[in-house]
Amino acid sequence: MSVVIKAEGLSKIYESAMGGQDVHALTDLNLEVQSGEILAYLGPNGSGKTTTIKMLLGLIFPTSGSIEILGSKNPTSPAIKKEIGYLPEGAYYPDFLKGEEILKYYGQLYGLSGKDLKMRIDKVIDQVGMQHARKRLLRGYSKGMRQRIGLAQALISDPKILILDEPTTGLDPIARKEIRDIILNLREEGKTLMISSHELLEVELISDRISILFEGVQQTMGTITELLNERELSIEIKAVSDDVLKALAEKGLKAEDQVGERINLRANPSLTTYDAMEICKASNVTIIGVAPRRETLEELFVRVVGGALEAKRS
Repeated sequence: MSVVIKAEGLSKIYESAMGGQDVHALTDLNLEVQSGEILAYLGPNGSGKTTTIKMLLGLIFPTSGSIEILGSKNPTSPAIKKEIGYLPEGAYYPDFLKGEEILKYYGQLYGLSGKDLKMRIDKVIDQVGMQHARKRLLRGYSKGMRQRIGLAQALISDPKILILDEPTTGLDPIARKEIRDIILNLREEGKTLMISSHELLEVELISDRISILFEGVQQTMGTITELLNERELSIEIKAVSDDVLKALAEKGLKAEDQVGERINLRANPSLTTYDAMEICKASNVTIIGVAPRRETLEELFVRVVGGALEAKRS
């Protein structure tokens, strides 16, 4: 795999115009995005995600550090910009235009015309499954349809790289599944995707690697397998009193949920299977089943960001 996006020591400081405190939006970011992968770029609001995206798109410039895209150290050149498709969060398109008119407009901005433009419009409309609505006014589009036509707009120049900002936020489950399938198909076609999202379940289902930021600093980066803790255990027991559950929690076995007469316990990663079973045995708890449990992306996110926040306070 080749590196298509590379940032080294990337920082952005917004200087105060009124003698106030400067804002360090991004600090010393080192980031590599590999060809043909989906990278999830995550973080709380204000963590520096949008600032990074704007710098990659050439909309703002770094205070220090460097950006290299597709081997070029001049990411603002027209040739490089043509290779990046961008879907902003909450993209707005005029309601009085038809879907294919939006695509014609953006295609012309990229210098497409005539048969080449028509072929690209036909291609991207087919890719996002919008043939049935290409001649419909946007005011009649659902939110999911607007997102799909937005993806088509991002694809109109046939870019190698796609940067998608919150592509599934606010969509119903069916629309989210449709967008997710389109994203996976794009990866299969060889596109590289960088996705910023708060929909962590969606991200976990499709991402190859994950980067998590907090207050402008990258806290961790790696593959799903590398980052998600797989040492935890899920233990199903027969229902017990609240006092027993409290005692189990103090020893590292925390109740997660209860269904009827069964309770699921989550074991602290430091506990072995033998340790967990001995704790249950000592508390006269009836074990129904024990299974390995992998941490979810949401739990990783809370653990990483929570750890960074705690370190800041101490």
